[in-house]
Amino acid sequence: MVAIMHLMNQFFAGIGGEDTADAPVDFRKGTLGPGKRLQTLLGDSAKIVVTTYCGDNYFAAQRDEALEKILQIARDNDVKILVAGPAFASGRYGFTCVEVCQLVSTSLGLDCVIGLHSENAALDGYRQYKNRRVFAIPVAREVSGMETALQEMAKFVSKLATGSTIGSAIVEGYIPRGIRVVRLSGKSGVDRAVEMLLNQHYGRPISTEIPVESLEKIPIPPRVTDLTNVCLALVTEAGIVPLGNPDGFRTHRNTQWGKYSIERMNSMKEAAWEIRHGGWDISAMSGNHNFGVPLDVCRKMERQGLFQLYPYFYSLCGNNGAISDMQRIGRSMAQDMKTAGVAAAILVST
Repeated sequence: MVAIMHLMNQFFAGIGGEDTADAPVDFRKGTLGPGKRLQTLLGDSAKIVVTTYCGDNYFAAQRDEALEKILQIARDNDVKILVAGPAFASGRYGFTCVEVCQLVSTSLGLDCVIGLHSENAALDGYRQYKNRRVFAIPVAREVSGMETALQEMAKFVSKLATGSTIGSAIVEGYIPRGIRVVRLSGKSGVDRAVEMLLNQHYGRPISTEIPVESLEKIPIPPRVTDLTNVCLALVTEAGIVPLGNPDGFRTHRNTQWGKYSIERMNSMKEAAWEIRHGGWDISAMSGNHNFGVPLDVCRKMERQGLFQLYPYFYSLCGNNGAISDMQRIGRSMAQDMKTAGVAAAILVST
């Protein structure tokens, strides 16, 4: 019988609510909470041998440590499939499920099944990973849909456990990841294209072979022609933070931004900084952080009366960041600048 590890947060594990959101990673042999019903639905196709859990806040704050502990639990129990959730519409819980499934799948070569609502914020990460062995099953928004969610997840897990061939998202019902699969068709490309064109013309349903993803169009702001009386801010995507990384920036899939004082400083060399970014060679900038935040040059230009420099710089790390997180960070930073009276910014990328 195929061994399964079930992942859940502190609430569904029966540890507590928000008061225990900082609970560290732990595990119990066998089933807990909704896992008991899941095991009944799985029947003899698979067995939940261990249940692991942690608090929603703990995972967000101690991601790397939590992942390593969960990975070791999976190794110690020789599991073959990981089931996460269902997380419904909970973003924190969903984030934990996606991140754990990605690591366990890539590290141990396991198939993983997650239960997520179609509007769960964690789906951005799921789609961006494009992991062929991680499947998100659409479930209800609220916990009231638990029974249906477990039924659908059990059905899919049973197919994996019995070695059945898993078809496309359209056929199997899991949430698409944007993976393009080459397959033979009984019609030529010309015939399929004409068929889609006619369906569009006559208002019939259209099924495209290659769905095209589109992002929100951001209008280009008007050009600033005179900076003389403008408050200008410096922004860097290089992940430059004060020494010690007080805000807990991550070098990969970071979800935060920081704002740090440069008041009465003429160069970034006048303070201690470090770089929290895993997407580029930081060796050159580590010796001179002015390459990421050009404070030395901008101070000279400010003394020439070209603009007024805002006494803080903004920093973020976009390495493999989820689009939703980057959009949220961008909006938050822009609102902070507008509130502070900043009218223009120089963004230094990596």
